[in-house]
Amino acid sequence: MHLSQFLQETCHLTDEDLKKALKLQRDLGGELGRLLVQIGAMTESQRVEALSSYLDIPLYSGGGAMEDSLAAFLSNRLDYDFLLKNHFIPLAVDHERKLLEALTSDPFNSSMSDYVVKNLGYAVRLILAPEKTVDELARSYLDGQDREFVSLVVEEDAEKLKEMAFEAPVIKYLNSLLNKAVEMRASDIHIESSEKKYRVRFRIDGILHDIDTLEEAFYLATVSRIKLLAELDIAEKRLPQDGKFTTRIASLFLDIRVSTLPTINGEGVVLRLLYREKVSLDLDYLGLDADHKAVAVELISHPYGMILVTGPTGSGKSTTLYSMLTRLNHPDRKIITIEDPVEYQLQGINQIQVRGEIGLTFAAALRSILRHDPDIVMVGEIRDRETAEISIQSALTGHLVLSTLHTNDSPSSLFRLIEMGIEDYLLNAAIIGVMAQRIIRKNCPFCSRPDPAAEPPLREYGLHELAEKYAPLLEEGISLRRGEGCPQCGETGYRGRIAIFELFEYTDDLKEILLKKRSLEALRAALTERTSFRRLREDGILKVVRGETTLEEVLRVC
Repeated sequence: MHLSQFLQETCHLTDEDLKKALKLQRDLGGELGRLLVQIGAMTESQRVEALSSYLDIPLYSGGGAMEDSLAAFLSNRLDYDFLLKNHFIPLAVDHERKLLEALTSDPFNSSMSDYVVKNLGYAVRLILAPEKTVDELARSYLDGQDREFVSLVVEEDAEKLKEMAFEAPVIKYLNSLLNKAVEMRASDIHIESSEKKYRVRFRIDGILHDIDTLEEAFYLATVSRIKLLAELDIAEKRLPQDGKFTTRIASLFLDIRVSTLPTINGEGVVLRLLYREKVSLDLDYLGLDADHKAVAVELISHPYGMILVTGPTGSGKSTTLYSMLTRLNHPDRKIITIEDPVEYQLQGINQIQVRGEIGLTFAAALRSILRHDPDIVMVGEIRDRETAEISIQSALTGHLVLSTLHTNDSPSSLFRLIEMGIEDYLLNAAIIGVMAQRIIRKNCPFCSRPDPAAEPPLREYGLHELAEKYAPLLEEGISLRRGEGCPQCGETGYRGRIAIFELFEYTDDLKEILLKKRSLEALRAALTERTSFRRLREDGILKVVRGETTLEEVLRVC
């Protein structure tokens, strides 16, 4: 019998609950039983009992503490912390039969068993327990362990730091930290110091969360380990340094960008995690509504001209540019990019890393690549007048140019270029469209529920007028939702992110306004008369109306 049918009969599930859980499994992955627990169709105890019966795995009946002899035996042969932090708890060992008995709440995750079989040479017999039981046991064992070298004398000597970086506990800790970051979908790991306090934070869906605190010796050793992996100067603490390394976590390959920064209390380190397999560089996944997507596709179909994507740091501009390039990437086109840094390597595209220390600036690289006959050029960022001028000239001489600026909204981009010294008639000849964006968190699909209380504050922002104006984009009408918080979203109510947009095609009527009035307000007024144009906040509220996010999240970014 298939598991879904078995669970339905054993736990008396409704067809509706089962269909909902199966859809979540198709969309997001995960174990079917856990998804049913998360939507409230069954309890965790029911899940464990059903899986025990279905898989013929015994249930955990409780017991005393793990014997020290077992812990000592395993720690000399396996990464014992790694097992515990992945909620796989060894309970007993039979040396005669070469069998390890282990507690788990996830019998379908074979990676830990495979790890034991490969490295220990013992078979594994699983015992099932509810997730909470396994978590509490793992935490109690981990809390009881001493980090032996916390008592190491803190020394500034580079050789001593290097020795500390190769200590087994440091290696284990950094590996477990990276594993946890991947498990929690973190984009960055921050390791910071402040007056004898050393903390670790993860940025998840754009928000920082406290994860751990470190003793000084452990902090120094961990930072040294990261520097060694990134091929940085382990003894240099007075100057910022940048590097990178690649690692593999389970089946995921991670490119990790490392940046160090000297502060008055010690070095701060940030690790940017770039997931090779998880990134979907496709216009369909950015959050563009049908009308916005039509404008974007029309803009990138131009044979020449300049498209600007604008927004603050961390607003997703690079991802949007990469998605555009992915759609434009055909064998009959030559695409060259100039980036600082190159975040993702795109097959079939020539990518250049800016290196200011040797004179390879955006402007210098741009001058050179035009001699290589590109069809499409992507300039990571326009930072100065020289880069702006060469980019504009490239667009005027038959190239499609994509680039970014730092401005608050889309029409401000034109005036930012004028401030840089670009003549307005050159702008009008080169620019074909502008896009502004921000990133907001999405409601967690596992725990979001209808939220009628959200309607009154939304009325102040024109809820019903927007719903009427954009009725074609609201197939299900007004559907306000809010995440309640669950293990899948770290109790935040949000899981995953989506972009909100403000974009327009730079048409002749707008060009005339720029030439005659040279007024940002006049340009904004003309744009608001267009049905296809909406401000960033309006696009965000449209996503609130569809139940994708909350008003608070939209107001947080615009």
